[in-house]
Amino acid sequence: MDETDLKIVNLLQIDPRIPWAQVGQILGISPTTASHRWARLNAEGLAWITTLPALDQQLSAIVEVDCITERLPPVISELCRHPMILSVDETTGERDLLLTISAPDMPTFTTLIIDWIGGLDGVHGTRTSLITDVMVGTESWRMNAVSRDQAMQAAKQVPRERVNSQDLDLALAQALATDGRRSVAALATDLDSPTTTVHRRLQRLRASHRIAMRCDVAPEFTGWLLECTWLTTVAFSHKPRIMELIRGQRTLRSCMWLTGANNLRLNLRVAHHSAISDVEASIAAAIPGLAPAETIVHMRSHKSMGWLLDSRGCCSGELIMPYFDHEPRRSSTE
Repeated sequence: MDETDLKIVNLLQIDPRIPWAQVGQILGISPTTASHRWARLNAEGLAWITTLPALDQQLSAIVEVDCITERLPPVISELCRHPMILSVDETTGERDLLLTISAPDMPTFTTLIIDWIGGLDGVHGTRTSLITDVMVGTESWRMNAVSRDQAMQAAKQVPRERVNSQDLDLALAQALATDGRRSVAALATDLDSPTTTVHRRLQRLRASHRIAMRCDVAPEFTGWLLECTWLTTVAFSHKPRIMELIRGQRTLRSCMWLTGANNLRLNLRVAHHSAISDVEASIAAAIPGLAPAETIVHMRSHKSMGWLLDSRGCCSGELIMPYFDHEPRRSSTE
């Protein structure tokens, strides 16, 4: 791993489907070199593209699970295999496991949490907080390895629009979840559709924000070794100030409003444990009296948005296909 590797990954964080020719032009290397370097990082599980359902457009929640210690391994294995359970983490604090869940409707959501998870041998409690708003998604986190000018060259503004999901959209989302860098020509072959149609549907699928795409990296690749979640309660009158403050935090990975007593959830990635107090101090200085109700440290991540991880937090290469919301409609224009 060297500085060029970091810059390639940074550019893919900005646009996960940026052409290799553009990467090469920005960094002053050949497109082949950029592609080969990415292939090596991806094969080693150090960096990978994640395509996930947009959490703010489906019924999504953060679920805490209490489990008997000796039953944790089989319970974790069962949880990781479920397509609607996107992420599975072992954490510190008042829970054993922290899950991110996305389901199509309330009956499915309720059955999954109360009956299926609650019925697993060893599970003796769950607590659920619905995600009501995603202010900053994990796809926004950057390594800041490239210059501001290079970042601007890579940035591609996709105007947001609302479009209906169709059969091809579902197949396309699943294909991207498996390999987010697959070319339009290869996608068209796999989906048995014209290249122009696939290109148009891909653009509209991303513009509709029904899916989110990001470039994920293993902790050892970036040096940001510790992930933590900050829970607190914020008065709605403080919302604008909170947003102004957290957007300037380089450590911020995501920011969500939740139901429940602690209505604000910040997910952070820091280089070492002492940096957590630095983040807390900066927030407290900006908003006196605001302090975390709890700081949760992620000890071990087993699954991240569908991808199974190894003990180092590297991608294993095995994907449990996430559930993508789908409304089967057909259009005469397609």
